[in-house]
Amino acid sequence: MADLWESDPFSPIGYHYKDLTLLHEEQSEYQTVQIYEHPFFGRMLVLDGVVQLTQRDEHFYHEMIVHPPMHAHPAPKQVLVIGGGDGGSIREVLRHPSVETAVLVDIDGRVSDVVAEWIPSVASALADPRVERQDQGGASFLEADQRRFDVIVIDSTDPVGPATELFESAFYARAFHRLSDDGIIVTQSESLHFHADFVRTVQQRMAENFPIVDCYSQAIATYAGNWWTFSIASKSPDVRNGARAPIEGLRYYDADVHRSAFLPRRVLDQVRAGSFP
Repeated sequence: MADLWESDPFSPIGYHYKDLTLLHEEQSEYQTVQIYEHPFFGRMLVLDGVVQLTQRDEHFYHEMIVHPPMHAHPAPKQVLVIGGGDGGSIREVLRHPSVETAVLVDIDGRVSDVVAEWIPSVASALADPRVERQDQGGASFLEADQRRFDVIVIDSTDPVGPATELFESAFYARAFHRLSDDGIIVTQSESLHFHADFVRTVQQRMAENFPIVDCYSQAIATYAGNWWTFSIASKSPDVRNGARAPIEGLRYYDADVHRSAFLPRRVLDQVRAGSFP
């Protein structure tokens, strides 16, 4: 048995996971990739010592980063996922029958391969013929690829190292031009408990480029700060109200969850003003 003392570089606390079994470990070109087995959380993906997902609760994160923007769009056909090499977001995207192409852009292709081997329930959709994998940085992809997308999902790691560029105003400007006329973008934007200033920064940078900007949240037990936020921006659709009835077969997301997940206007105003918490 092993212990994992998680030291999240973007958090004021760390977590201690005990009674782990190390199933796989390798050093990719970019990071240390580990798969552990935990008696409560099941199999866990850990990158550079930070837990990225667990079998027990990954559906809360993946359903909530994907389905609010996908359901706010009337008919998403072309979808781009930046980050998300584990495949969980792609899995949720492809639940929508309107999707014709799902492009997965992640700088480290080994993450997809490792998760496909050790946690196939998460990476199950990566072999779908509609999936196009691009092993490169998200910012460089948006700069070079001229296609337009209906929904862009930024399923990134914490905003340190290579992921930093995915939260810059210039990145959102590029994303705006790669979205269709009714396009929507969403990004994970850290915890309201620990990172309210960062949430405010993301909201401001999105607002520099998009006419509609909002924020919703979900409790994630294994992410430091737990009260996890998703910043969402739109060219025209009303993101607070789903454009379509929720698809069937989901474990958590539905119409009630969609409506209740968005921060109350008063709270969002406080976040944007820097007066929260």
